[in-house]
Amino acid sequence: MSVLSGTRTAGRGTARTAGVQLGNRPPGRRPSRSSGHRSGRVGAVVALVAAITIRPVPEGSAAAAPTAPAAPGAPTAPGRVQLLRLPSGDADGAAREVWVYRPPGADRADLPVMYFLHGYPGSDRNAETVGLAATLDDAVAATGRRFVLAVPDGGSAIHPDTEWADSVDGKVRLERFVTTTVVRAVEGVHRRDRRHRAIAGFSMGGYGAMNLGLRHPAAYGQVVSVAGYFHPDDPDRMGAGRAAWAAANSPDRHLRRAWATRLLLVDAAREGDPLIKGETARFAGLARRAGLHPTVVVAPGAHNWLMVKSQVPGIARFLAAGWPSPGRGAGPRRAGVGRR
Repeated sequence: MSVLSGTRTAGRGTARTAGVQLGNRPPGRRPSRSSGHRSGRVGAVVALVAAITIRPVPEGSAAAAPTAPAAPGAPTAPGRVQLLRLPSGDADGAAREVWVYRPPGADRADLPVMYFLHGYPGSDRNAETVGLAATLDDAVAATGRRFVLAVPDGGSAIHPDTEWADSVDGKVRLERFVTTTVVRAVEGVHRRDRRHRAIAGFSMGGYGAMNLGLRHPAAYGQVVSVAGYFHPDDPDRMGAGRAAWAAANSPDRHLRRAWATRLLLVDAAREGDPLIKGETARFAGLARRAGLHPTVVVAPGAHNWLMVKSQVPGIARFLAAGWPSPGRGAGPRRAGVGRR
């Protein structure tokens, strides 16, 4: 893998990536049907592979020495951001980028990973746009639990509104990309079990996270949906209008698969998208009738990434409460991850 790296002075709470210029998505992407509400606000396609290390560097001195490997629950310094470029598996042969935040210390199988899916239109770079790395540093320090966060790009030139699914025509393979390709690249030889893996998302990504979480219950022990919806919204015909595809990708029809999964539902207090407004309450009601106990939060703010960023501390606390204590091994790899 080719690597482009950059380092800059950064203090806790002010870390920023360096050495990368953001670009815009190619023209022709269809705007959101709800005045940008499903938007991640910024879409970026950058033709490079980057590993960006963010370390504190005292003014007037050389770069600080690397810190010793830390236990999973011991934050010591700002984390680093990597940009991975992976084969999408789609018919057009395109690659997809993955934005990855790694806390300081060695990677290990008992270091939890959260996979976060963006909305439409959007990209993995939405995380960078709102300064998510610094927010994650603060969340790790506040909870005392280190974790990795990976944000894959879910866009496609074939079916732009992908719903984070595999298309019926076989030309877009987003489900396989997220559950197999990204997991292998992010976790490497330190494969996690479901207790150390969570999936989350915002807007279309909130739908995608719940859908993939319930379609792969052996892979993810916790699911977080932020301002999501819970049935397919398929304007770009990922499912080609087929009822069987819609049924298979409807989280509101498969709640019994979540009997061993912790669920967090975050609703925006000023939600304005008709597709999403009321969905959190509806899904929570269905979950309770199925015998589940979802945690529901109404977040101040509107349907945007600033609201998402404001919820990161609460999401980190929720996930930390469900992750095993540091030092407890991840155990054998569960079926259903990297085997499709």
